[in-house]
This record gives sequence, C-alpha cells and structure tokens, in this order.
Amino acid sequence: NKWQAQIMIAGKSRFIGSYEIEEEAAVDYARAVFKYKNQAALGKAREQDSFIIDLSDVPPQPPIPKSSGTIKEGASKYTGV
Repeated sequence: NKWQAQIMIAGKSRFIGSYEIEEEAAVDYARAVFKYKNQAALGKAREQDSFIIDLSDVPPQPPIPKSSGTIKEGASKYTGV
C-alpha cells in the first residue's frame, strides 16, 4: 500500500491505516479528526493502549487538503496522509 494515514493524539502518533488510493487515506484521516476533535473523545483515545484508530462509528468526511505551497513532489496533497 502506497499511502498511510495517521493522526497525533496526546503527543502520540496513532495509525489509521494503509491504502492503495490517496483519497481513501485522506477521507479516513478526516474521519479521525471528526471523531477526536472534542475533549471527551480525546480523553478516551488517551486511555487506549492501542495505537490503531477505530473509525467504524464515524460517517465519511471530506478530505482536508494541504496548503498548496507545502506539497513536495510524490507527497500527498492531503493532510494526515
């Protein structure tokens, strides 16, 4: 798989998944941001021993594009990927 999505929670990198398609990785990153943006969810995430994020209860979210000036050749155009 070419693309990986991850998110930082409480200073720790949490793995979301590996994907063949860049946009799928970006959508799951956006889902993780949606799930963990409130403090109650962040507290729960801090208590988990696992570094893998469960997104089974989160609806699809639109990808979050990076700023146009920060994209290197071969890198994803989406935040979190």
